[in-house]
This record gives sequence, structure tokens and C-alpha cells, in this order.
Amino acid sequence: MSRSHELVTLLHREKNLVPDIFSILTVSTASEAIKCYVLKFIENLLNLDKELDDDDTAVKSILLPNLEALICSLHCLFQHDNASKRKSHKYLGGNEVRIFKLLSKYIKDPLQARTFIDILLPFLAKRVEDSDACPQALEVIQDMIPTLGIESTAKILNAVSPLLVTVSPDVRFCICDLLDTLAKVDSSVLSVAKLIRELNSTSKMEVDGLDDDAIINTYERIDVQFFITIGEEHTSVILSQCVFDMSSEELVLRQSAYSIVLSFIEFCVLMLGQENGRQYESGEMGTFDGNRWTRACILRLINKCLLKHIGDAMSQGNSVKKEWIDILRDMVLKLPDDANFSSFKALCSDDAEIDFFYNIVHLQKHRRARALLRFKNIISKTKLPEGIVKNVFAPLFFSMLLDLKDGKDEHVRAACMEALASVCVHMEWKSYYALLSRCFREMRKNANKQKVLVRLVCAVLDQFHFSQPVSSQAGEEFLVGVSADNMNEIRSCLHKTLLPKIQKLMTSDTDSINVNISLAAVKILKLLPGNIMDTQLPTVTNKICNSLKSRSENIRDEARTALAACLKELGLEYLQYVVKVLRATLKRGYELHVLGYTLYFILSKYLMNHSGGSLDYCLEDLISVVENDILGEVAEEKEVEKIASKMKETKKCKSFESLKLIAQNITFKSHALKLLTPVKAHLQKHLTPKVKTKLESMLDHIAAGIELNPSVEQTDLFTFIYGLLEDGIKEENVLAENSLISGSEKDQANKKTIPKARVIITRSVGSHLITVFALALLHNRVKNAKLDKNDIWLLSMLDPFIKPLGNCLSSQYENILSLSLRCLSLLVRLPLPSLASLGDKIKVTLLDIAQSSINSSSPLMQSCLKLLTVLLQSTKITLSSDQLHLLIQFPIFDDLEKNTSFVALSLLKAIVKRKLVVHEIYDLMTRVAELMVTSQVESIRKKCSQILLQFLLDYRLSRKRLEEHLSTLLANLRYEHSSGRETVLEMLCAIVMKFPKSIIDEHSLTFFIHLVFCLVNDRDTKVRSMIGATIKLLTGRISSHSLNSILDYVLPLYSFEQHKEKPQLCGAAAQVLGLLIEVMRGNFQRHVDPILVVVGWILHSAVDVGLHQEQDCSDEVTLPFWNDAYYSLVMLEKLLYQFRDLCFKRELEGIWEEISKLLLHPHLWLCNRSNRLLALYFTTVTEVIRENAENSFGTFVLLKPAKIFMIVISLCCQLKAQVTDDDVVNNLLTQNIAFAISSLPSSMQQNGSVEPHKLWSALEQHEQAQLLKAFQSLDPGKGRGIFLALISGMYGQNDNEQFKDPQNFLISYLLKRMGKLSLEMGAIQMKIVFNIFKTLSLQLSPDNCHIYAFQMLLPVYKVSEGFAGKVVSDDLKQLAQEVRESIRNTLGIQTFVQIYQEIRKSLKAKRDKRKHEEKVMAVVNPMRNAKRKLRIAAKHCANKKRKIMTMKMARWMH
Repeated sequence: MSRSHELVTLLHREKNLVPDIFSILTVSTASEAIKCYVLKFIENLLNLDKELDDDDTAVKSILLPNLEALICSLHCLFQHDNASKRKSHKYLGGNEVRIFKLLSKYIKDPLQARTFIDILLPFLAKRVEDSDACPQALEVIQDMIPTLGIESTAKILNAVSPLLVTVSPDVRFCICDLLDTLAKVDSSVLSVAKLIRELNSTSKMEVDGLDDDAIINTYERIDVQFFITIGEEHTSVILSQCVFDMSSEELVLRQSAYSIVLSFIEFCVLMLGQENGRQYESGEMGTFDGNRWTRACILRLINKCLLKHIGDAMSQGNSVKKEWIDILRDMVLKLPDDANFSSFKALCSDDAEIDFFYNIVHLQKHRRARALLRFKNIISKTKLPEGIVKNVFAPLFFSMLLDLKDGKDEHVRAACMEALASVCVHMEWKSYYALLSRCFREMRKNANKQKVLVRLVCAVLDQFHFSQPVSSQAGEEFLVGVSADNMNEIRSCLHKTLLPKIQKLMTSDTDSINVNISLAAVKILKLLPGNIMDTQLPTVTNKICNSLKSRSENIRDEARTALAACLKELGLEYLQYVVKVLRATLKRGYELHVLGYTLYFILSKYLMNHSGGSLDYCLEDLISVVENDILGEVAEEKEVEKIASKMKETKKCKSFESLKLIAQNITFKSHALKLLTPVKAHLQKHLTPKVKTKLESMLDHIAAGIELNPSVEQTDLFTFIYGLLEDGIKEENVLAENSLISGSEKDQANKKTIPKARVIITRSVGSHLITVFALALLHNRVKNAKLDKNDIWLLSMLDPFIKPLGNCLSSQYENILSLSLRCLSLLVRLPLPSLASLGDKIKVTLLDIAQSSINSSSPLMQSCLKLLTVLLQSTKITLSSDQLHLLIQFPIFDDLEKNTSFVALSLLKAIVKRKLVVHEIYDLMTRVAELMVTSQVESIRKKCSQILLQFLLDYRLSRKRLEEHLSTLLANLRYEHSSGRETVLEMLCAIVMKFPKSIIDEHSLTFFIHLVFCLVNDRDTKVRSMIGATIKLLTGRISSHSLNSILDYVLPLYSFEQHKEKPQLCGAAAQVLGLLIEVMRGNFQRHVDPILVVVGWILHSAVDVGLHQEQDCSDEVTLPFWNDAYYSLVMLEKLLYQFRDLCFKRELEGIWEEISKLLLHPHLWLCNRSNRLLALYFTTVTEVIRENAENSFGTFVLLKPAKIFMIVISLCCQLKAQVTDDDVVNNLLTQNIAFAISSLPSSMQQNGSVEPHKLWSALEQHEQAQLLKAFQSLDPGKGRGIFLALISGMYGQNDNEQFKDPQNFLISYLLKRMGKLSLEMGAIQMKIVFNIFKTLSLQLSPDNCHIYAFQMLLPVYKVSEGFAGKVVSDDLKQLAQEVRESIRNTLGIQTFVQIYQEIRKSLKAKRDKRKHEEKVMAVVNPMRNAKRKLRIAAKHCANKKRKIMTMKMARWMH
């Protein structure tokens, strides 16, 4: 009926028919189908009226009387209806918008118009996805603005501003039209409408492109004063546009918008009274041009326009994040406390290495990881506002976590998880649950991120802080900060939502085990009531244990890891349960091997930090598994090679380590003997050698575990050991008596008798193993204890052990005898009363063993020698001189060179310390001196040197014998191996330090001559360094007379004649003079002038050779005179550090000129050393000018315009040839170039030599040739032309007006050339150049920096934007960003954006020109174009092969 013109008149028959139809929209119980029909009825009426002529009023007569009812019904439908009852009408769609568009022309009443607009404005806030409906809605609102008037301006602006953040260009143009219409009604919107129109300007040259220049110019007009003149809603529109531009890929747009946001923050600071220290009360703060600004308005804008969008921007690229993070840091530092930012000031720091905001988006991964850990540490100590943390930092960390590549950057990934987990501590349940839900959503979207996200779920569950029960008086449990209803909701979410999701993940992959999924399931079960835990836990553990049956090693490893992680989460009280499940599951065949290995794995992962006694309750179960794996049938299978090689679990028995862990975690006093039960049981049986070895290993691991057991008390342990020793001695005595009675030859052969032949034979029975175990425990405990001679309790505990140890000296077992001697070595140092009665027996036993044994490396002999050494150092039990004489003749000292023993040398040192004077000692010292040099073992060489030094100091030696020893040492300075020469030099240093000064003076010249010749001839760097240290020590120890003799010897060697005839001696003399300068200091003053003359000659010779003789730089050693010149420069540097006044003396002017020329020398060492001296000169100049501002640059010889001009060019040439990766050298080069360039303008202005011909005339003829050569070397293509243009004054004619100044032209040329070098050459050059630019940006004034900014930013732009033409590392990209920010801070954002945009346009024009030329060439010269394409294809093919080879090499390396 509503579609037909003939039938529509029937609607008049019933007066309330149409209103009743409209009122259906207000009925909440009406179905959606009925409401759709009503809306269709309305749309048909409006379309019918549109089709009819204006004269036909049939439809109007129906609509106009019922217009108010229709609008109210629509308002009720879309504003007040319950969303849950209108599932299909959550927001306006295209059909509804068409109805409103048709209806708008009937509304003339302002009240109806406001009601009508109230329906449409929320539609814009819904962010509707229908791209066609949004522009239509904006058009409807635009049509209604004349009717509305100015009352709805604020509503419209508030609705439109969020759209400007995300909408497409078409919608943005509609918004601009709407604002223009609104400006006609409300003049306050005029400026904002004009700005928004200009900020969305399109380019006339590019389709769908923006006019960047117009946008940048528009942004420049917005400042703090502009925000003062507009209101809150207007500011919201401007900020929304800035937010949109800050997500742009173009840096110039981001920086321009960023500058406006910074201006807004300054405006907020101004309004909040932060700058003037004023604190306003809540309410109005100021009225400006009719705009009333309150604290609430500003905080509302900050939250709505900045903080909200900072969180959204955290999921975008790093380039976008960087600006937003800078904005957040700016707000934290500047905004007052009531903006919730003061808590975050702890994240800021003046140190860039520490500042969180600077490092969190840093390109270097370790800096990001460090920032995350800093955030975690701070949030764990400080309560941070949940809103900002949840909306800003949580999305940032989550985005960083998902952006990381799989298998890489684990340290950053772990730091991200820790930071996110630390955030959860401060979250309420809804935010906490939302984060968990997001993790599961991301798992569905990114299946490859499942493992990482499950790890994150585990980390979040670890921070579950809603279940901390406290008991009330009624005995009921409540949760801290959580009501009972909320707790029920939390448990319901955990049980019915999260747990099923985890279980679904567990069952999704039946072939493998995910450790973190199992761990997450256990973590959730721990948070649920106990009955649910008991029901669901077996499902998890059984699945894991069944996976251990798999033949796949990877699956078994994952299952073991999962089981250990789950046990760690459950607690040690579940260990017995887990062991029982394992034993019930793994029962036969290879599964038993898996059982033993798995038990070790679990214990090793879980028992690292637990206290003793934690395994008492399940000790029997654990011992049973371990015993079966070591001594059962399973152990026999491991000995079969074919079985052992099949699985990882069969290759090695891990139950020994399990036994150690068990012994480490039991209660020692009550359970120690239980550990020995399986060993004692097997000792009663017949022992095979294999079983005996296993029992010994078991006892060793039990002893190691007891040593680490925290429950062990000294008294309990000594009592335990004493009992075992007594039992062992009694048992051995019984066996000995039985053997004597039986008289069996077989038993007699197994014994060993000490008194006569002392031939020791180890018996095969294992009854003594427990005694060995007890002795080992005693030795380790006494060795690790703090033996205090005044500790009466300790002495009383140790004294009873003397008697059993004495009995052990008569034992027939070698290992018992050896351990007894080792224990006595520790106890004889203490004042134990029982030692006196045992002294003779100890000495007789030791001498008997030492005399009869030939092999000094046997354990028994080593123990014997150690105890002898200790006895020689003690006073209670000591050896007589005859015994010492007898000892020195034993076999261990006869073959000292071939069978060298460190213990034997220690004994010899103790004998020498006793000053035993026999002829054998003197002969031994000669052999020790030889061994000190020839041995290849460092510890032996050091011990020999100690013995020889002790001998030389303590024994009376004739002059002849002393000279023989010293001559031998000096002769060994030429030993073939450097290790021997190093030991000799160390010995000489000790002699110089400890011998009487008279002896050193007597032999000083001899020492010195030998050392100098070694310095000349030795090629080992370390040895040469030690020779220099020895000479320095020697010259500092001798008298002035001897020192003058050395000077008289050295000074003639450092002369021009020696320089020509024997350059090596001259270089060595320079080194020695440098050492003497350090020793003599101010006393060297009288020798300075003649030395400087020689230095000038030598440097001049080196310059002549380097500049006039063509040499191959790859063969630097063949260059004449470089050695003399290098060490002369080293000596000169020491002179200048000692005598700082020399730096600007007239005598040194010629030397400084030669040094500046050496910057171009082919030898790299000379270049680097010249750089060091130049840096010293520049540093001294800076200090002098700082102390006395009257000094000008022109007063210094190297800072005159001509000289500094040549130095700058030379340094740039050195930069081109620089190939070293030494950071110190590169930093010096960076500092020198930056200082030279920054001082060039001042030097030229102060000297008045700004004309090119004056610069040229100030140079000598050879310097002119040198400068021309430097220009050609720096720029082979255009260097000569630039040089001629500069000296002729024909520069800058086609450039800007600022480059007509010669200094600007020269500096710009140098910076441009350095920029090209950084792109053409390697990473080292790029790093140096960028550091130079960064330093210059800090040293230059804003005006000067503006002149050279284009040249400095050009290579930075190419690297940052990916136009470098080669692969650039992340470190260099980060450095480029730092340079860019440094230049931006110096210039200001607006100037920086203009220059950056100029660079962008310039490069784009070049690219367009090149593409155009390529297209023209393809038509004009197709053959040439085809060859060009073939070259490009070949280049790409070579790059592809190189990348493939690099990937293969990386795989091979790993």
C-alpha cells in the first residue's frame, strides 16, 4: 500500500493508523521482522513522496502531521531499546541511513532536528564498517546543520573527531565539507575547518597522493597560542588529525604531527600551572577568547585523544611507536601529579643506556630486553596506575612478543613475558581475564605462535593474585580483596572456560607433548578446589607418562620436561605420586631404562634449591629405582654395545647422579645409613670387577651428595665417619688374622707389605670400600672446613681420628693408605695431642714409600710427597738434616726433567726453604733453572722460578756462581719459545725487585744491553711489552749514576746517523727513551731539546718517503723509516704528556707540521699514531682557550686556516683508506674530523683569510702539491675540479647564496663527500661518518647546522628509509636514527621537517628522471637497454647465490 500512489490515500481512513504503525518501533517486545517491515513502510512512503511532484500532497499529508511521532519512534528504537533484544540492529545500516536522508528535508523545527541528530551521531561513534553508509550519514548531518544552529556544534565535533583517526580519504573529504558548513553557522569552527581542509590537501601531481608541502606549512601555523584560542571540542578535532598523521609511513608527516602534540602538551603544562609552579583548585583555570579551560577539560583531552591512541599505536611499526613513546615520556616529565604520570618518572633517566622510553623501541635487541627488565623491576616495587599500564604498556609488550621471530631473540622474548606478567599483578579480574582471553584468541589466529602464547599464559597464571585465602573466626575462607560472589565467578571462568581450552590444546596433538600446555593445566588446577584437582590431575600425568613409552627421542624429552615442570609447580609432596605413576607405566624392556633416566631428570630439575630432608618420606621408592638401574638386569643391558647405542637413555647410567641428589636431600642423621644399605648388601655377595666398580661409584656419589647436604652437622658427620672407620679397621684385622691362620698363597699374593720391599698390590675383595668411603668423607670435610688452631671444639672432634688414621697406615690396601696420608696432611697442621705419639711412625712410613716408589704420579706417591711437604713446613713433626739429605737423593729428583712432578717441586721448594746445604742442591738448581725455561707447563715454570728465586736469595753464593746463574738467565732471553722468554723476564723482574740495590747497580748495564737487543730482535708482542716493563722497572730501581750510564749508552743510538745506518737500533732507542721519560719525569728536561731535533729529522725522512715514493700499502713493512718514525711519535707523545708546555713551543712547530703530513702516510700505524697526537693537540688547545678566552685559533700553528684546511682534507682521505675495526682508533678519527670541521669557520674568520687566494698563497709549493693530491685521493672524479674552483674563487655559482662563502662551500663539499663514502664503502666508514655528523650537530649552532643539514641528512635519510643500496645492520640503522634525532633537536622540528622533505623530493625527482631515461632508452636504444637488464639479472643472481651460501654456512656453523 505504501508503494502505490492510488492506495496511499487509504491510509487517511483511520486517523491513528499511521501513528500506530510508527509506534510499533517503540514496542520492546516486537519482533525484528515486524520492525523491519515498519522501517520498510516508512522508506516506501518517503520514496513515493520523492517520486511524486511537489504539487501532490497526498504523502505529505500523511507524513507531516505525524513527523514528530515518527522521529520519536525512531529515536526510541535506536537510542533506548535494549541491545540484547535487537541483535540484528546493533547500529544503523545503509537502509536506515537512506531513510534518514529522505526524512531530513521534512525537518524544519530545531527541536526535531536535535532529536534527529541524536540518532545519527552515535552511529558515527560506532565505527560502522559500511563505507557507503558513513558518508551518507555525514551528508545528512551536514544538511541538518542550518536547522540546528550553534547549539549542537559541540556534539557534532565530538562525534566527528574520532572518525578523523581512522577513516579513508573519501570520508575525510565529507568531514571537511561538514566542518565547512558548520563554520558558516558557527564562526568558532572556521579556523579549525580551514586547518582540517588544508591538512587533508591532495597533490595535484599524484593520483590519491597528499600534498605534503601544504600539510607541513599548515602544521607550522599551529602552536601553543593557537590552542589557547580554541575550545575543547575544536582541540579534539585537531588532535585527531594529528593522531592520523602520526600513523603515516612518511616521516615528515609523523614529525609534523608530533610537533603539534608536543605543543599541546606545552599548552597543558601552561594551563595546569606547571611552568609557574601554580597549583589550581578544581574548576576554572582561565578564560581565553571566550574559551573556558578547566583541569577536567585538559585531563579529559589527554585521556581521550592521547592515551587512548597511544595504546592503539603500540601494535603498529617501530617507526610509529617511537614518536608515541617520546610523547608519553614528555607527558611523564612535564605533566603534574594529578594526571597519573608522576609514578612513571622512575622509568626515566638522564642516562640513555638506562632510560626505559629510549630503549624500549631501540633497534638493538639487548637494549629492548634491558628496558623490559627495568620496567619489571620498577613495577614490582612501585604501584603504577592500572589504566595506563593496561592500555599502553600491556599492548606494547604484547605486540613486541608477537613480532619476534621464532627460534631467535629468546632473551627479548623472556623479558617480554616477565614484563607482561609483572603488569598482571596490578590488574583487576576483568582486565586479567581479558589478557588471558586475548592469548587464546591469538592462538587461533596465529597457530605458529601457540608455544609462545602458552608460555605467556603460564607466566600470567603465575601472577594470579585473586586467591589468597585468610580464615575468619567462623572458619570460612575469604579472599583478600575479592568478594565471595566474585570468587565464584573467577572459579567458574577458570573451571568452565580456561581449563577446557587448555584441555582442548592438550588433546589437539596426540603424538607429542607441549610442556607449557601441561604446565598451564596444572597451574589452573592448583587454583581450583581440591576435589577438582584430584579428579583432573591423573589425566595430565598419565598422558605425560604414556608419552615416555614413545620410540621418538624428541617426544620422550618433551614429556620429561613437562613432568619436571608439573612437579615443580605441584610441589615435592607429589614426588612419590609421580614416581609411582612412572613405575606403574614403565614396567618392561627399554621402558626401564627410560624410568631411571626420567627419575634423574626430574630430580635434577627440581632438587637444585631444596633443603635437606625433603626426600625422607619417599626414600625407599627412590632407592629401589636407582638400585635396579645400577645393579639389576637393566644395568647389564647397558653394557651391550648394540643396546647402548640405540637410545640416549641406554648410553649412560644416570642413576649415579640420582643417588647423589638423593643423598643431598635427605635428613643425614636419621637416613644416612639407609643410603649404604644396597651397597652393604652387595658387599656380602661375590663381587666381580664390574660390580665392584659400580659400588665404588655409588659410594663416591653418596659422599658427594652428603657434602652438599645442608642438614649435615659437624658432630653427626664425624660420629658417622668414626663409626665406619672403626668397623672397617676391625673387619680388616679379622680378615688379616684369618689369612694368617689359613696360610693361603692366594690370599698372601693379594696382600701388600710395607715394612721391607713396600711393593703394594691392590686386593680384589671389596670389604674395604666402606673404609675408603669414610676416609674420603673425612678428607673432604676437613679440607673444606675453616681450620682454626684456637677452636677447642674442632680440635676435640678431630683428635680421636689420629689413632684410626695411624692404624690405616698399616693397611694392606693402597687407596686406604693414600687417603690416610691425605687426611694426615691436613691434620698435622693442627695442635692435636695424639700426633706426638704417631710422629715416628709417619716419618718412617713416608720415607719408606718415597724410597721404594719410582712413579711419582701415582696417588699414593702424590699423597706421600704432599705430607712430606707439610711436615717440612711444620714444627711438631719434622725431618732432621740427615733425613733431608736422604730425601734429596731419592729417585723422584733423579729424573726431574723427564718425569716432572708439581708435587715433587713443591717438596723441593720446602727443602730449599729449610736451607739444606749439600752439593746435590746446587746441582738441582742448575736443572731447575733449565726446566724453568724449557717446560711447556705454566705451573711448572712458575714453581721452578719460585724455587730458583728462593735459592738465589737465601743461599750464600760466590760471585762466580751468581754471575753464572744471571748469565744463564740473560742467555735464555733468546730461547726459541716465547713462553720460556716470558718466564725469564718475570724472573728478571723479581730479581730487580728483591735483590740488593748494590747488586742491581753492578749488573744494571749488562741487564740493560741484553734487554735492548732483545727489544730490537724479538717479534712477539707480549714479550716486547714485558721487555719494556722490565727496562722501566730496572731504570727506576738503580742509582742515578747507573741511570746516567744507561743514558750515555742510549742517547748516541738515537741520532740521525744511526737513523740512516741502523734504523732498528734507532727505533729501539726511541722506545727506551720513552720508558726513561716515564721513569725520570721532570729530570728528563735537559735531554728534551736534542731529542726534538732528531725527532724532526726522522719525521721529515718518513714524510719524504711516504709522499714521494710509490709504495704498495699492502706491504707496509717494506716502507723505509716507518719503524723509527712510529716509535719517535710514541716517545713524543710521552714527552708531551710529561711536559704539557712543550705543545705550543716554537721548536715543535716544524714537528707538528710533519705530523699533519703523516696523516697521509701509507703506513697505517703512522697514521693512527699521528691521529693520537693530533687529538692531544686539539684537546690541549681546547683547554687553553677555556682557561684564557683571549687566545684565538689563529695563535696556534695547526689551527691557521691553511693548515687546518689541509688537515681536514687529510683526515677525510684517511677516512677513505681506514679499514681497521679498532674502536679507539676510529673514535680518535671521529673526534679529530669533527673538531677540525667545527673549528675551520672560526679560524678563517679570526685570521681574516676568507679569500681563496689567501688560503692558496699561505701554502708552500710542496704543500700545494700535497693538497692537490689529497683532493684527488678523496674524490678521484671531481676532486681536481673542486680544488681548482676553490682556489680560483669560481665556487658556489650554481649553488645557494649560503655556499658562496668559501668556508661553507668547503665544509659542505667535505660533508657531502663523507656522506658518499659512508654509502660506497663498508660499515666502519659509515659508523665513523655518522658519529662525525652526530658530534657536529651538537657542536654547531642552529644557524650553521641549518646550512649543512642537507648534506648530513642525505645519507642518514637513505639508510633510515631503506635507500642505501646495500644491506645495513640494525646497529647502523639505530645510529642513523640517533643522528637524525640529534640534528632535529638542534634545528627544531619544523626546520628539520622542511629539510627532510626537501631531501625526499630531491631523491624522488632523481628517481623519476632515471626511470624516464630508462624508458626513453628502451625505445631509442633497445640493445643497450637489453644489456642493462642482463647486467641487473646477473647481479641479482649473484646476490641470490651469496645469500644461499651465507645461509648454508650459518647452518654448518651451528
